[in-house]
Amino acid sequence: MTLHILKSPVNPLALQVLESTPAEESPVAVVLSSQGELPQLRGVKMYRMTDSSSSDNVESISYSRLLDMIF
Repeated sequence: MTLHILKSPVNPLALQVLESTPAEESPVAVVLSSQGELPQLRGVKMYRMTDSSSSDNVESISYSRLLDMIF
């Protein structure tokens, strides 16, 4: 797994790089913003940072879970 952390607003060049990543590398991207819609990229799992550690939204990720993904 390759983890990418993106700030908001997301740079279009960053999205191009993510989309061009080979599918077997299964990239994961976290957008550091609670606003707006997450970009939809083929083969890339997108998450949004939230303050809550128990979010029901599949697209949300807590700071604690992000740290688990990093380490």
